[in-house]
Amino acid sequence: MKRFEFKIAFVLLLTLVLCTAPASAGSAERTLYSSVSTNEVFQVTVNVADYGAAGQVLEKLPAGFTYVSSTLPEEAVTVNGDEVSFLLMTEKSFSYTLKAPASTGTYQFTGLLRDINKNEFSVLPARSSIRVITSGGSGGSGGPLESQSNVEAKELSQAVVTNGTNVRFDFPNGVTCIRYVEFDARKTLGRITTIAEMLKGQSKLVSSLPEGTVYKNVNIWVGSGGIANSDNFENAVIGFRVNKAWLEENEVDTDSLSLWYYNDSWSKLETMKIDEENDTYVYFEARTPGFGPFVIVASGKDGSGSIDVKPVPTETSGDDVKSEPEKPASSTPGFELTAVLGTVGAAYGIMRRRKF
Repeated sequence: MKRFEFKIAFVLLLTLVLCTAPASAGSAERTLYSSVSTNEVFQVTVNVADYGAAGQVLEKLPAGFTYVSSTLPEEAVTVNGDEVSFLLMTEKSFSYTLKAPASTGTYQFTGLLRDINKNEFSVLPARSSIRVITSGGSGGSGGPLESQSNVEAKELSQAVVTNGTNVRFDFPNGVTCIRYVEFDARKTLGRITTIAEMLKGQSKLVSSLPEGTVYKNVNIWVGSGGIANSDNFENAVIGFRVNKAWLEENEVDTDSLSLWYYNDSWSKLETMKIDEENDTYVYFEARTPGFGPFVIVASGKDGSGSIDVKPVPTETSGDDVKSEPEKPASSTPGFELTAVLGTVGAAYGIMRRRKF
């Protein structure tokens, strides 16, 4: 790129970042598990809005928790002891990963959002509690306990459940094969949390697996205290995806894929391929009478027995999936030319030196 064009791009970007005022009062909401196991690595999600062209979230971590990574660019994150700063430019949502301490107990998160004009707003809830329990527990849902050593990845989603409405829990970070959970509410339950756990192998909560070639074992926990039952919801649907590379490697036809649900015994669910597809994934929906352990199986037969488990590509959030539900931005907006991309990093550097 010519030097003159580079200067123009840089000036325009800095003008946008430094001068644009937010349209209204900023807001930020933190979503995290109600409980995690000792030394468990888990994810926290923060939804943000109305902070202007740039903003900053400051999170104060509880004692003993260790910052691991974030969906934001590295240059947008500053760690100073138990305080972590996240610089925002266009993001509506971002996530960060922590490691829980070795000590059990109840811990508090606090944080604030600072908009482009340095106005400050508390990250809600103002004081988020999280329990650290003995290793082996399952975080957040109140469901049966899955061994955390068997959990490859998990993501949580929150929604308000009101009688007579359709409720959808999206998993936009794409760290598991589950895309969403949806149902019609029959009772008002308030805000509840749904957790998708993608497992490394067979769930510890089932005694066997359906026959066939397994793609992934998953657990889905909706709410706590046994609220996920037919008295409270109907027409439940699970959206999931399967990696095309795995289909080709295992010579699996998409028509043979089904989602199975475990409730004392395995039930093959009504599963259909939906009209979405890209170079990486094929997408499916399945109707379910309940939630708990599930398994995605190709050419499964009724009943249970031994299975042929083959390696599958690890689900990641880095794929460019056009048909995914609205995803939180994991990077700053870019231009086609590498030189202009560099200005984003420079802008982050300037924002950090401003000490929002």
